[in-house]
Amino acid sequence: MDLEDPEYAYMFGFLQADGHLSKGTGQKGRLTVEISARDVGILREFQRLTPYNSSITGRTRTTNFAASHKSASWNLCALEARTRLNELGLPYGRKSTSIAPPQVPFSPRDYLRGVIDADGSVGFTAQGFPSAH
Repeated sequence: MDLEDPEYAYMFGFLQADGHLSKGTGQKGRLTVEISARDVGILREFQRLTPYNSSITGRTRTTNFAASHKSASWNLCALEARTRLNELGLPYGRKSTSIAPPQVPFSPRDYLRGVIDADGSVGFTAQGFPSAH
């Protein structure tokens, strides 16, 4: 995953903002991204960019905002892929206070576009640090 490539930089920013990397027992685990079903094309592009088996599933559920919300989830279980994403800066578990731009060369414009597309806005913390929310 070369983050100087605009497609991968975008994907990594999106994953940092909207993805969830979880560990299971042993070497088990999963990367999951769940977004509105109308944006499933984004997940298909991530699947195309990723040279590992993965799946996209859909579901309908009730949320605080809608009685019937349709979403799509991309799931990737490959240990090699999860390890690489973690090395680049996608932490396991809760991440809202621990994500930061990659420490390797990357395409800043595309990375930030991915963060904003996933989370919707960028602001500043009380301490003056950039924050996606």
